[in-house]
Amino acid sequence: MLTGTMKRLSCVLFAVCALALPTLAQEQEEEDYNPVTPLEDPSDVQYILDELAAESGEVAGVYQLHPANTSSPRDTMVSFLKQTQRFYDLISSENYSPTERVEVFHIFGQMQDFFDLRNVAPSLRADYASASAIYLREIIDRVGLPPLEDIPDEKMMHDAIEEGFPARWQLPDMPFEIVRVEEGENAGHYVFSEETVTEVKPLFSEIRHMPYKSSAAKDFYYYFFLTPNPVIPAEWIEALPDWMHADFYEQTVWQWLSMFIVLILSALSVLLLYTLLHLLGKNLSSATRHALFLLTPAYTIVICYVAYDLIDDKIFITGDVFQVIIYLLSMVALFAAVIMTFMAGTLAADLVVKTERFRYRAFDSQLARIGIRITSIILCIAILARGMQFIGVPLATVIAGASVTGLAVALAAQSTLRNIFGSLMLLLDKPFRVGQRIKAHGHDGIVEEIGLRSTKIRLLNGHVTSIPNEHMADADIENVGMRPYIRRLFNVTITYGTPLPKVRRAVEIIREILAVPEGESSEDQDDRPGLLPESQEEFEETVKHPNEAIANEEFPPRVFFNEFNPDSLNIIVIYWYFPPNYWDFLEHAQTVNEEIMRRFEEEGIEFAFPTQTIHLANGEKAKNFPEIETETEARTSEQTPPGKSS
Repeated sequence: MLTGTMKRLSCVLFAVCALALPTLAQEQEEEDYNPVTPLEDPSDVQYILDELAAESGEVAGVYQLHPANTSSPRDTMVSFLKQTQRFYDLISSENYSPTERVEVFHIFGQMQDFFDLRNVAPSLRADYASASAIYLREIIDRVGLPPLEDIPDEKMMHDAIEEGFPARWQLPDMPFEIVRVEEGENAGHYVFSEETVTEVKPLFSEIRHMPYKSSAAKDFYYYFFLTPNPVIPAEWIEALPDWMHADFYEQTVWQWLSMFIVLILSALSVLLLYTLLHLLGKNLSSATRHALFLLTPAYTIVICYVAYDLIDDKIFITGDVFQVIIYLLSMVALFAAVIMTFMAGTLAADLVVKTERFRYRAFDSQLARIGIRITSIILCIAILARGMQFIGVPLATVIAGASVTGLAVALAAQSTLRNIFGSLMLLLDKPFRVGQRIKAHGHDGIVEEIGLRSTKIRLLNGHVTSIPNEHMADADIENVGMRPYIRRLFNVTITYGTPLPKVRRAVEIIREILAVPEGESSEDQDDRPGLLPESQEEFEETVKHPNEAIANEEFPPRVFFNEFNPDSLNIIVIYWYFPPNYWDFLEHAQTVNEEIMRRFEEEGIEFAFPTQTIHLANGEKAKNFPEIETETEARTSEQTPPGKSS
């Protein structure tokens, strides 16, 4: 008896110890636990936590907070039926609240989670998914489904995959499969295969006459494809004639007419704006006109969005027709965006080159203009590639197409590309700038424009010639406009009979003519030897004598008796005229020439001209031509009989 009591006490003590030891261990662990940062005290926000943790019937009923569950074929099918049923309940009701309208758009977009749409354009995925969901639900409601326990769940699919079976499940009596996505952002999810999206519409057309097994979503096709958005009052639609309710390629006649009216009015509004802006921009400046013309592509993008909203949300065009319309509108908006980007680049180039920084730097302004245009072209190509990808052209196809197109363009436009690179070389090397006079390829004139393809030169005769930049980059260019002075070299020839003192006097006379009289020299010129004045006006203010223009200490006039020509004694004259104003230079040259003639005449110095003295073999000196002519006339008059004339 005692022994039994002791055993029972031992058991009780053991149980108590067993219960107490974890508590003691936990308390000891809590005492030993020393966090790096202090624990947050939730007392201040406890009431918020309690409110958020409380159950709410309103929130629980909001379907848009329930994401699509695609963790197994069973979950995918059940979630698909839930979402499509909610979608049907909303669009089949005559009126629904703004909150329900938001939910419709949410479910419309969420249909993408049930299908493999990796090869569908991003801009068309929502419409593809919603249309496929309606077709599929109509088929399922007619053909039926197996019992829920026969649809594999996550564990059943895991076991099947472990046994070597493919990660897919086919719906009985239907050519549709639910497959596991192996890569991409939806990897691991079970969705309807890509073939299902392709085959669901033709199959629906074949079985749409069959009776419903479940009428929970009866006439789903009608409510989705053939009814307008609830924004349009149902009374308006019901008041239309019966023939306008006829079904033609998944749209009613009134939907077709409404869609064409929207498209035609949109196109006419763009054309009207384009014409109006061109009329207004005739008398405006280039920059203002370019800014005004930006409104046309911008308005085109806006009107495409408005037309899309009306056709999609108000008229409620769906199916293949909507896909074609959205493709056309997207292409128009894309090309409008490309045109607007290019025009914005042109406008930016015009505004930049007109800034104060480039006002007196014409060459840099040309470089800036070309740089902005090239940047805008690169942006246009990027926008076009990204837009094509969004419309549905795969990026690899876009890149491959761009590569092939680029190669074809490069081969077909080699000359144009060479000219573009030539223009870049000209702008970087800066052998000349706009407004300077140059000599290149036998042409002499003023540079008017340096373009991407050619350089335009206004010739001295008034004509304009365009030389490809490829040739200009490789040409020997003589930049007349960059000369700091105009050098004049000429020869004064006097006769061989001129005595040496007179020869020396001739040299002195020319030097005196080219010199600046004492007391009239400009100190400003002395202080700035060899430098060109800042402007013509400044130079005219400093010059007090015409010869100030050639009285430069680094370039003084040079006059020398340097040659014995075959028919004259030669005096070479060289001087440098500052600044290089050609018409002033000619006027000064005329003054110098007139002064040399006057002074030589006063001193009795004769100019020489090309002559030859011929000596006959008998030593007689040949007579001059005038003397021979006089003797010939005398002999003729002696031989002529009286009363006759020659």
